[in-house]
Amino acid sequence: MALLSSTTARLRSGHAATALVLLTTLLGLATFLVPENSVAAPAATSSRLVGTLQLTPGSCSGGKASGTYFRMILPSGHAGGPYLSNSDSRCSDQTVTPLSPGSDGGLRVGSYQPSASPRFTANGDATARRITAPAAFYGTSFATATSPVDPQTKRSVPAPQISVSGSRLTADLRSFGVTWNNQDFNQGAPKPDGSTPGNTAVGTGTYDASTGAFSLTWSSQIVGGPFDKFTGSWHFEGRFVPAAGSGSSGSTGTTGSGGSTGGTTTTPSSSGGGSAPGTTTSTSKPTSAGKPATGEGLPGAAPVVDTRSTAPVTKVVTSDRWHVSWPVVGLAFGIGLLAVGALVLSTVLTRRAETA
Repeated sequence: MALLSSTTARLRSGHAATALVLLTTLLGLATFLVPENSVAAPAATSSRLVGTLQLTPGSCSGGKASGTYFRMILPSGHAGGPYLSNSDSRCSDQTVTPLSPGSDGGLRVGSYQPSASPRFTANGDATARRITAPAAFYGTSFATATSPVDPQTKRSVPAPQISVSGSRLTADLRSFGVTWNNQDFNQGAPKPDGSTPGNTAVGTGTYDASTGAFSLTWSSQIVGGPFDKFTGSWHFEGRFVPAAGSGSSGSTGTTGSGGSTGGTTTTPSSSGGGSAPGTTTSTSKPTSAGKPATGEGLPGAAPVVDTRSTAPVTKVVTSDRWHVSWPVVGLAFGIGLLAVGALVLSTVLTRRAETA
């Protein structure tokens, strides 16, 4: 009987030790930290355009605005309007002002297109005509230009810069401005100080590298002056023309000032007529001094870049973070419970054998 008791005690001790070792090992495995998998992802090639955004004349035929055009959002509005009506617009929806290409054919990327001198005629009409042809707005013509020093804020600004990644365009147009009625209005995005106040939205759009077709849209809220908080909404559309001698290649980089001169193209004739989609329209007109008569009222091929890098880049993103393997945790606890159950069962059987 003593021999049986001794044997039983040894078995019970052995079971307990075995269960303890098993449980400790499994818990150790359960809480073992493993590194997260590294992720390899292709990084899109970013190219900077150098040349001219050759503009398609604006049109509002067939009840839809297309090509190059301008709208003015009221201070109470947002990206979808309401818009200020332009009594000189040839569209049935006079919130749309179609624009025609200027003498350079459109907007040069990487270089400036400043206003002519003098910048205004005796009656206040703007004389700039390189980007877009002057367009009438309540009896006075407005024009567009890009300058090394923004005429309204007197800040130095870089020449227009446009980057393309795949089929998407991103633009820095802070040097873009409007002249009208002997006044200057910065209509760039971001603003000359890099901010995007109110309804200002940086230019974005689409690009087809096989044809050069592009569309570019941005908005710029006026800061200060008689049109404070009015927002110009701009839509440029047409075909990108590379600068002569630049070649076609890709590179990445940050926006800088200056740049190469874009190609010059002939000026297509303007077209118009018909109606355009409209939202809420205001008939408030500016006064002769350039202020609104009421509280609401102005409107406006392949990428050519550096030759430093054209090959797509694969960027490997790794992580040094660690995490607990939860499936192993569950397995460990399950086996641990089985081990404890086996230990309890062994103890019960041993006691029954002792009392037998």
